[in-house]
Amino acid sequence: MFQIVDMTDMGNGRDSNQDSYLLKEEEICGQQILMAVMCDGMGGLSRGEIASGYIVGSLDRWFTHTLPVLLKQKMKIMRIQKELVAAIKKINHRLILLSREYGDTMGSTLTLLFAADRRFFVLNIGDSRAYWFDREQKYVTRDHTLVQEEVSRGLLTIEEARTDARKHILMQCIGVTKEITIDCYNGKLKPGMEFLLCTDGFYGMLREEEIYEVEASKDEMKRWVRECFDKVKERGELDNLSCIVVKVS
Repeated sequence: MFQIVDMTDMGNGRDSNQDSYLLKEEEICGQQILMAVMCDGMGGLSRGEIASGYIVGSLDRWFTHTLPVLLKQKMKIMRIQKELVAAIKKINHRLILLSREYGDTMGSTLTLLFAADRRFFVLNIGDSRAYWFDREQKYVTRDHTLVQEEVSRGLLTIEEARTDARKHILMQCIGVTKEITIDCYNGKLKPGMEFLLCTDGFYGMLREEEIYEVEASKDEMKRWVRECFDKVKERGELDNLSCIVVKVS
């Protein structure tokens, strides 16, 4: 049902990869289920790597142990979305406690795609992004950053925001504050739709017109991703870069 390409790179300026991602595609209770997760960790030393890995591991266990129970109860996708948002808030609380154990703040962005029974939802907190393409229309999640807030208030233009020195200042992420608000997007799953989940290291130095639906085979999807990686590294991106491309067959 899905063609999937995933790729990550340490980048030009990092000693470790603090990005973590998860791909789960299984038939559960007669339904074909897909869950894709992208996290970009932050924190001193290897703390960001621990934070993003902790979130991905927790969601992997939720998919394996909790989701089948929900599906056996014949829960609709909107109810599953609410259950998953609640689970993410619990992960946020546990990650705060883990940070205290380490004596150092650590957090992570989270962008998640869940698809089942011809419907999908996207959850987002932080500045990793999900793009999705439907009949030549492009949609994208909203960044939870200081500069995005200023763009929304009319204090900055989009072009000014791209080069603003504060563009990496997050207003929300997982693992730092007790109260978080997770953006939720919902839609119908249609043949030919494409989703792109990526960290800011991937999209930060790409122009918006360079991020588009790949009308292609899986091999050509891989080639497009590789070309994007090469572009952003040539343009001087120092951060880790990761992405997942999901095309609905």
